[in-house]
Amino acid sequence: MDLAKKEPGFLDRAAFFVLTHFLKSPKNNDRYPPIPLPAPPPPAQDASPESGIITHDLIVKSILFDDQSIRKAFVRKVFGILVIQLLFTLVVMGICTYNQSTREFMQDNFFIFYVAVIVHVIVMVMLVCVERIRRRHPANLICLAIFTVTMSVLLGMIASSLDSNLIVSAVAITTVLVAALCIYAVQTKYDYTAMGGLMVTFVMIIFILAVCSFWLPDFVDSLPISCLCAAIGSFFLIHDMQSIVGGNRAEQLDPEEYVFAALTLYTDVIRIFLYIIKILQKFN
Repeated sequence: MDLAKKEPGFLDRAAFFVLTHFLKSPKNNDRYPPIPLPAPPPPAQDASPESGIITHDLIVKSILFDDQSIRKAFVRKVFGILVIQLLFTLVVMGICTYNQSTREFMQDNFFIFYVAVIVHVIVMVMLVCVERIRRRHPANLICLAIFTVTMSVLLGMIASSLDSNLIVSAVAITTVLVAALCIYAVQTKYDYTAMGGLMVTFVMIIFILAVCSFWLPDFVDSLPISCLCAAIGSFFLIHDMQSIVGGNRAEQLDPEEYVFAALTLYTDVIRIFLYIIKILQKFN
């Protein structure tokens, strides 16, 4: 027979007995000595990069990029690709500027511009957003070559519609300015890669001006706005240059991102070149 049904207070008295006699806190002279508790875990160590205690992936990247031989090889590879891109673009622009038949062909077949823009945007999105393509050889170099060809065609079409002296002046000024900015970016102790908030602000300004160019082309192409955009482009170049060269910088690219590094520098140089053309047009 169930004891709880036979005596209603039995469970209450049993629970009270257990609580008072078996679960009470024992004293030093009790039969049940205190159970020692485990030692508390050691305090968590700082996981910041400055303390040297970081995740495995970051340790690998840090060790790789802090190695001077790997860093120099990375920089040489990036600048080698960049020089080839710029030389190819200059050749295409020179042909479109000084070869009369090519110049007329570019001006009469404007559909090439739209095809080049579509292919250019697609390849750029693939290189920037798809890491597997950006890091896989030779797919990354093939995409970068297509990107360079389409950009060169677009610049060739622009050059075919402008005066040759203006193009030569813009190329000369861009060369001197880019060289000076690169030297400054490497020599200065000021870290431009730590200015992430300012980078976002400048990107938003460029995007808003690009949208406004459809409704306010005269305002966007004005001399003050062109000078402002050229200054922003110079800031982008310094930022990207420091992230590639590395050193004591807040941000630095992975050594495997040589294609992305060449892409960013090439885009920065072309951006400055286009804004210089706009500035020179205001004085002609």
